[in-house]
Amino acid sequence: MRKQVILSIVAMATFFMASVSVNAQTRVSLGIKGGVNSTFYKYDSESPYSDSSPELGGSVGGFLKYDFGKWFALQTDLMIHYRNSEMENKYTAEKSKLESYDLELPVYAVFQTKLGTGKLFFGVGPYIGYGIRAKTGNIDMYDKDIAGNRPMKQLNYGAATMLGYDFGRFQINCSYISQNGIGVMNNSSGIRRQAFGLGIGYSL
Repeated sequence: MRKQVILSIVAMATFFMASVSVNAQTRVSLGIKGGVNSTFYKYDSESPYSDSSPELGGSVGGFLKYDFGKWFALQTDLMIHYRNSEMENKYTAEKSKLESYDLELPVYAVFQTKLGTGKLFFGVGPYIGYGIRAKTGNIDMYDKDIAGNRPMKQLNYGAATMLGYDFGRFQINCSYISQNGIGVMNNSSGIRRQAFGLGIGYSL
């Protein structure tokens, strides 16, 4: 199942890249990006956790952008994230660190305008994600608990936004993704992620 999902995400990204017309190369920009992230979690009433303290993680990946004009573009990213957050058990007050590795594919509708020597841009859209690994102590968050429920779901989706400034080949950006109030595929999850990111990008 894991291999199928990962292959599907890679296939979607590859198809999107291959479907761009060769005659429109001046409208297409391909690049790499990376940065730091800060993640915290929201819990439902049935979750054994009650509090989450964000800690720094890292992100790396690439992006493909297609400009339809001066003001509007579509952009998709393919990112790998390392995330960690300290959680507190509401029954024992015991604290533990949740560390995870995730693959995410957001698709943004990008609105942009010339500002100074570069462009200011804002993007919003959905994302789909797949959890590669998530552990707190010796507990695998993707395994079923005693009640037969999984604390976290590997296949998830949510909303994504970004804001940044493009200097030409270089760009700086900040981002926010959220599962809160949106959900996960198949069944609801007792733990929902929210993450902020700050990074840089380079167009190839």
